Amino acid sequence: MAAPAPSPMGRSEHDAPVDALTGLMRGGAFEALLDKSITASRGNQFAVIVIGLDRFQNVNDLLGYGAGDCALRAIAHVLAGFALNGAAVSRLGGDEFALHFPGCDEHAALLHTAAITASFEQPVQVMNRDIFLSASIGLAIFPRDGACGASLTRRAAAAMHRAKSRGGSAVEHAGLDPAFRPEERYRLENALRLALAKEQFSLRYQPQVDREGVLQGLEALLVWDHPDLGRIEPDSFIRLAEETGDILPIGEWVIDAACRQIVAWRAAGLQPPRIALNVSPVQFASAGFVERVIGILDSTGTDGGCIELEITEGSLLRDMEESALHMAQLRAQGIRIAIDDFGVGCSPLTYLHRLPLDVVKIDRTFVSQITVPAGSLPVVHTITVLAHHRGLQVVAEGVETIDELELVRAARCDLVQGFLFGAPLTNAEVARLLADPARLSEPFHSPNPSTF
Repeated sequence: MAAPAPSPMGRSEHDAPVDALTGLMRGGAFEALLDKSITASRGNQFAVIVIGLDRFQNVNDLLGYGAGDCALRAIAHVLAGFALNGAAVSRLGGDEFALHFPGCDEHAALLHTAAITASFEQPVQVMNRDIFLSASIGLAIFPRDGACGASLTRRAAAAMHRAKSRGGSAVEHAGLDPAFRPEERYRLENALRLALAKEQFSLRYQPQVDREGVLQGLEALLVWDHPDLGRIEPDSFIRLAEETGDILPIGEWVIDAACRQIVAWRAAGLQPPRIALNVSPVQFASAGFVERVIGILDSTGTDGGCIELEITEGSLLRDMEESALHMAQLRAQGIRIAIDDFGVGCSPLTYLHRLPLDVVKIDRTFVSQITVPAGSLPVVHTITVLAHHRGLQVVAEGVETIDELELVRAARCDLVQGFLFGAPLTNAEVARLLADPARLSEPFHSPNPSTF
């Protein structure tokens, strides 16, 4: 099992008692370290990742406890290799480990979880034999998911156990775990059920531009403005909506609202580009989804070629054949199909060969690491080459700097989107942009030398 070189972080440098078997800091010392990080963070985000080995008892039962201890030491060595740049690693107990990544938001944390998951693709050496293990991972982000080291570790561990309950080898977020903050969940659930009727939802649009800075598309982003709770981001309520079933009417509203807005822009003499719409896995798998989309196109008088549906990996894992059938039916209406957040989960490259796709969207976690040494540029380039070989368009998400823009252009990504081109736009702001699109090309004419 390959990993970066081990780091001493998480050991004597923190004056922490260590685990006798692995040499890593123990759980109590880890939580104390998190508390110190909270004090020093001044509210800045950091990530706590808890890792649990799947079905590890089988190693003890089949090979003996000596082999189990050997495997735990090997895993500890691998995970210690991720404790770089101020990060720390701990053995919480049994087959559970934890990592602390300071100055790390959720997107960067997902990149870490992807790297950790990938490290388990290689075997560990246990008594002269190769043993393959897998892991379930739970992720918590300070300050969103907890105010102290103990609560952050507890919530990340609870998320890890939910990942195990799904069969293992998965990543779960602390998010709105019903075991925690029940009052907040109850309040949000009730508010969510009234939001559509009270017209509290709206759409914002993020431009997608080509390699020359020309507007080629818009991604519609759902916004919930609650009169008491304020602006609520999708990450805070989409999962809850999926659990309650409210995602179905909300998802239909998004498609209908976008189609009606396309018609309104055209009635004003404007020529809007294709609108990309996110589709929840629950929505995509629901009975009659294709028919409902076609019905919205008919009722709004919108051509299917005006929209693109972004499908996540979670939508595809349920039933590959049925997913492919739904995609083909939608494409027959002129609708383009994109696979979203490509590369974050297990996204096998066979998706590019087996599914009727039009677009691959490279997740922002890769874009954010594209400029660092030994970063993700080779991954972005490889995905782009494979997608182009299949005739697919490639979109790079989350481009925020000129350097990132230059490198995704160098990797031959077809379209880019991100805050480098401004915050998501209202309907009126899109109308002004369509009337005068020149300003979108400004980042492409920066003083930085061209990559071409």
